[in-house]
Amino acid sequence: MNVPAEAVESARARAQAYRLLASVLFRELDADQLAFLAANELPCGEDERMRDGAQRIHRFLRLAPPDVLTRLRVDYARVFLAAGVYEGDTAVPFESVFTSEEGLMMQGARDDVLRRYAQEGVTIDASLRTPEDHLAFEFEFLAITSDRIADAWERGDGAEAERLASVQRDFLRDHVLNWIDQLAERVERFAEEPFYPAFMAYAAGFSAEDAAFLEEAEG
Repeated sequence: MNVPAEAVESARARAQAYRLLASVLFRELDADQLAFLAANELPCGEDERMRDGAQRIHRFLRLAPPDVLTRLRVDYARVFLAAGVYEGDTAVPFESVFTSEEGLMMQGARDDVLRRYAQEGVTIDASLRTPEDHLAFEFEFLAITSDRIADAWERGDGAEAERLASVQRDFLRDHVLNWIDQLAERVERFAEEPFYPAFMAYAAGFSAEDAAFLEEAEG
């Protein structure tokens, strides 16, 4: 089977992008991550939110004060850990909080993503003590399956590559696009620094564009 090199490259690039999204959202930024983001242009397509988010991120980092890392760590705790929030809406990045009627963690969304991870042999480290419907885990699942698509193409298994692409299409529709815009809106509301609202705009735009790419590829 003659596999176009661009199919492998595209899948690897998608995996890399999803891992970047996951790493930034899972915990507070460290100095290496901040340096990487400051030194590298984020990949952008046609989605306006993605391009706008990338521009806002680089503008913020270009003009960042010396204590930027500390300020971003405080903002991460405020936004994603709901530090100091005791009632009302939060921007904790768990799908169940946004999709369950009660707005609680560990609801149906968590159970379904856990089932889908298991179907693909993907496990979450239990020692992290974090519900499996955290957006970072959902992005990591998409990164893992993107790498597996590349692997499948490299060994000439087009059927498996297409099956995994279908898994990704369904997962994006059912477990990312159904709540990421709401999360982005709350991050915009609660953040005090420009970075995380810009990053969530980028993440939402990337997810939407990637879903469109997969739909088009299915033809």
